[in-house]
Amino acid sequence: MPLSHFVISVIGSLNVDLVTRTARIPTAGETLTAESFDTGFGGKGANQAVACARVSRTQSQARNGESTDVEVRMVGAVGDDQFADDFLKSLQAGGVETSKVQKLPNQKTGVAVILVESQTGENRILLSPGANYNVPVVDLLQRDTTVALFQLEVPIEVALLNMKAARERDIVVILNPAPAIPLPEDAYKGLDHLIVNETEASILSGIENPTSWNDVTSVFINRGVQNVIITLGAEGVYYQTAARHAKSEPAKVLPARKVKVVDTTAAGDTFVGAYAVSVARSNSRTVDASFDIDAAIEYANRAASETVQKVGAQSAIPWVDEVPSS
Repeated sequence: MPLSHFVISVIGSLNVDLVTRTARIPTAGETLTAESFDTGFGGKGANQAVACARVSRTQSQARNGESTDVEVRMVGAVGDDQFADDFLKSLQAGGVETSKVQKLPNQKTGVAVILVESQTGENRILLSPGANYNVPVVDLLQRDTTVALFQLEVPIEVALLNMKAARERDIVVILNPAPAIPLPEDAYKGLDHLIVNETEASILSGIENPTSWNDVTSVFINRGVQNVIITLGAEGVYYQTAARHAKSEPAKVLPARKVKVVDTTAAGDTFVGAYAVSVARSNSRTVDASFDIDAAIEYANRAASETVQKVGAQSAIPWVDEVPSS
């Protein structure tokens, strides 16, 4: 085991992706011949776990089972159907530890039906949660966890209970509240990192059609969030910290990298996973000056820019040696 050892526990969803690529989305009652169809493994939780693992090791290290300084644990549930075993093997091949993924009897593994427009790379997704919605509402975090990473594709009660448990143990919490649903005020108090896209930011802040992202970040910081990151797609990343906000320092914007967009399916998850790795490696509470949020955002942005240039979800996420150095 490496001298430094950080554990990222990802509590979230595991879905089988059924992906159809089409020149355009059919209108009501219309039938189109698709360009291609593929199956793969996804789910925001599993995607982010794979992203954490891939951007913290090479493919060779994963293939040979070599330890790195970051251990990634997937926590969630699959069904007892034909998808489950292959899904777990795929995660393990990517460097993700899966002993905390439960195989629930008489349940189906979650499925996402994804339509991708080949002209723009934009996607539309229909989700059948399956076993994801039957993850038990219990404490799922092991005590050696450095960072706990959450989304909202499992029951909200599971996320809230484990976020509370993490804070009580001084585990750094990252929340990517997707899909966006109303959260109690307590969910934001002391939250270390909140990562949202523009739609989620608007819904959760209560500001419809915001004209200033500064107003949106201020809402979350006033609720108790330490670091607020808003991903804006082609417009880049807008972010603010409680420390800078307290000093009346302006938020920062990192422009998007100029690349050819092929498929945006797992770009946001890659960003979150790469950011989580930087947080884990800082080995400090977020109020500590040793965490460099600017460097973390920049690294996550570079990793996500690689993902959008490939087709697929987990298969499109880059390994650490595939992430551009600048």
